[in-house]
Amino acid sequence: MNIRTMKRLSLQLATSCLFLGMLAGPALTQEVEKGKIPAEHLAVTFKQLAWKSPVWDVEEALNQLKEDTKVLWVDTRPESFFSKGTVQGAILLPYDKQGGAGNVLSKETLDKAVSDAGLSKDSAKVIFFCQGPECHRSYNASFMATTAWGYKPENAIWFRAGYPFLFKAVQEDAKLKRKANKYLSDEGVKQL
Repeated sequence: MNIRTMKRLSLQLATSCLFLGMLAGPALTQEVEKGKIPAEHLAVTFKQLAWKSPVWDVEEALNQLKEDTKVLWVDTRPESFFSKGTVQGAILLPYDKQGGAGNVLSKETLDKAVSDAGLSKDSAKVIFFCQGPECHRSYNASFMATTAWGYKPENAIWFRAGYPFLFKAVQEDAKLKRKANKYLSDEGVKQL
């Protein structure tokens, strides 16, 4: 075999591997363990998960809360965190990982929460959040909602920044702080 043929075969093999990797990428996504969110998903420039769910940070969350449009905020943290403060209007549906002890969030509880909020599963924007960018709970909830529970990826949003960063933004901005009850629960406003 001559060098030209070997180079051509090497290029074809590399192209095939790249193509197969692109096809397999979304198929290989899965829930993650605590502290195991891929580093590239934590970068502020990263705005869409492999399963096509949008990624929000504080700016997007504040914009949504200012709009006052009907969405469902789902706090996936344990009740002990929720009771100290949460996003205004959020519901508590703790989640860790499929089969995890203490999970309340499931297809059935999410469907019921969407319905109770007067929303349609086909069009409802559901925003999952937890304790910050490295908290796996909301990341996993977004994954399950889209890959197992039938929610459209564009409507199952991962609020990566989470409640602590929203709280900090409200706390540090006098204009936001004056209207804190638009962004934070009563318990959260008391913490300011």
